[in-house]
Amino acid sequence: MGSRVRFGIVGTGGIANAHAVGLAAMPDDAEIVSVADIDMGRARAFADRWHAHRAFESAREMLDAGGIDVVCVCTPHPLHADPVILAAERGIHAVVEKPLTAALSDADRVLEAQAKHGTILSSMSQRRWFPAAQRIRRAIDDGKLGDKVVMGESYCEMWRNEAYYRRDAWRGRWDTEGGGVMMNQSPHNIDFLLWYAGPAVEIFGYWANVNHPYVEIEDNAVAVIRFKSGGLGIIKGTVSMDPARRIHGVSIVGSSGATTSLDCWEIPPERRACVTGPSDVGSNDIWTIPGEVGLTVDDAIGEGTLGLPNFHAHQLRDVIGAIRERREPAVTGLDGYRVVAIIQGIYESTRTGRPVALTI
Repeated sequence: MGSRVRFGIVGTGGIANAHAVGLAAMPDDAEIVSVADIDMGRARAFADRWHAHRAFESAREMLDAGGIDVVCVCTPHPLHADPVILAAERGIHAVVEKPLTAALSDADRVLEAQAKHGTILSSMSQRRWFPAAQRIRRAIDDGKLGDKVVMGESYCEMWRNEAYYRRDAWRGRWDTEGGGVMMNQSPHNIDFLLWYAGPAVEIFGYWANVNHPYVEIEDNAVAVIRFKSGGLGIIKGTVSMDPARRIHGVSIVGSSGATTSLDCWEIPPERRACVTGPSDVGSNDIWTIPGEVGLTVDDAIGEGTLGLPNFHAHQLRDVIGAIRERREPAVTGLDGYRVVAIIQGIYESTRTGRPVALTI
C-alpha cells in the first residue's frame, strides 16, 4: 500500500457525495481512484466531479480491476452485502453505509467473509463523532453514570412525505429498501443505544404503516429490549411527525441515577457547518451528572465539524488509521450486525407476536 489509501465507491447516489467530501478533505491520506454504478452515465459524472481515474458499471468489475484498498458501499440497503464479500475475497477492506445489510442472513455472510479473509469492515455511524455523543461515551467510561446503564431509550422522530418516497424507485418497498423507519432512519439512534448500553439479548416489538398508504413499509415502530447487562430499553421510531422533532437521539440512565441524553436536531442551512451530511447537530438536553452541564445546540453549532468538512470524514479517517495501525475501527462490522439484529428482531416479533432472542 502506498502512502495514500486508495478508495473505490460503489453506488454514486446522494450519500456517496458525503463519503467523497470526506475523502477529498484528506488528500495526504486518501484518494478516490474508482467508482461504480449500474447507471454508467451517473458513474462517469461522479468520477469527473471527484477526479476518480476510472468508472465501472458494476462492483465486480471495479474490484476485479484492482488498484483499491477500501470500498465504500453506498448502494440501496439490500445490495450492501455482495460488494463487501467480493471485496473481502480480494483482500479489500470495506466501509458500508447504514445499515450494514438489510437481511440478517446477509449480515452473517458479511461477517464470515471478513473473518475468513482478515479484512477491516466498518459500518457507517458518523454521528458517533458528534461532540455530544463522545461526551456521553467518556462519562460512561469514567464511571460517572455508575457501573452500568440500567435504562435506555432510542428515538427517531421524523417526517417523510410522498414526494420523498417517489424521489427514488427503490424507496418504500420491502424488496428494494428492506424496511421503513427502522431500516432507513433509525440505525443511527439504535447504534447509539447499543454503543452506550451494550449488546441486547431479547427484543419484542411492533411495526405498522399508519399514514403512508402509498408505500409497503412501516412508518411507525416500537420495541422493548433487554440488555446483556440486565438493563432495559425502549426503541421508538416514526416518520409521521410533522414537523420533525429530534430526528435522532437516546437517553441513558446509569446505575448511579445520573441521566444523560443525546438529542440530534436538524438545523437550517445557514447555521450548518457542513453542506454534505449530516444536517443536524447533537446536544445533551438532559445532563444530571453533578457539577456538569449539558452541551447545548448553540455549543454544538459553535464546535462545527471539528476541522473536517463532515462527520463522515471523521469515521473515514479512523478507518484509514485502522488499516495503517492494523487495529479494529471504532465502528466495527459486529456493531453494524447488532443494529440489523435489532431491526429484524422487531420485524420478526411483529410477525410472530413473541419476543426474539438476540445471540451476538
